[in-house]
Amino acid sequence: MSSLRVYVCFDPRNDADLFERLALDSRRADSPFEIVGATGLYVESQSWEDSFRSGLDGVDEVVVICSEHSDTADAVNAELRIVRAHAKPYFLLLGRRDVPCTKPAAARATDCYYAWIWDILKFQVGVTLRRAALRGAEAIG
Repeated sequence: MSSLRVYVCFDPRNDADLFERLALDSRRADSPFEIVGATGLYVESQSWEDSFRSGLDGVDEVVVICSEHSDTADAVNAELRIVRAHAKPYFLLLGRRDVPCTKPAAARATDCYYAWIWDILKFQVGVTLRRAALRGAEAIG
């Protein structure tokens, strides 16, 4: 399977452990994705936004890790607004099962969480590859 290039959007102040968990998952032998970028301790500025926007060109999909503070995490919400404006595919990953998690304020009301179960995560990440293959087949046919 081709490796999908993934950007990980998460709250660096509260969820660094969740990012590390996803980074470990990406290194599994059967992983369909590689992490090519992730949220830093972001500083909102025009130059930051321009860099982030241009960096999205090298990304196939965005995984948004959600936990208890995602609704108020500035970095998560700023990045997700830009991801949506660029029509980049993304999905919300439920980061913690033991506490109530929140959607980022920038998420759509119709966005739902996907459980962090390896088979579900692999399937959801792979959706982008399947959609791209279908678009390519339609363009040829």
